[in-house]
Amino acid sequence: MNIVHVYIEAMKNWTPEEIKEFRNRLTLYQKDFAQMIGVTERYVIYLEKGVRQPSKTLKILLTILEEHGNEKGKEH
Repeated sequence: MNIVHVYIEAMKNWTPEEIKEFRNRLTLYQKDFAQMIGVTERYVIYLEKGVRQPSKTLKILLTILEEHGNEKGKEH
């Protein structure tokens, strides 16, 4: 099993609240968060309001970013 399959299996559903909370944990404005994940600021607003649902690819990316952040936190 490769690393992509691991993240697909561990992938969160990413509710609007979880996305906003994750962005806030990163202490990023919506514009900066959008740049980091490769989408528009408007799309982040829609995700956080529940108007749009994150794609499977975006869910995987968010899961990887969150896990990477958790691993960095464990190192310190």
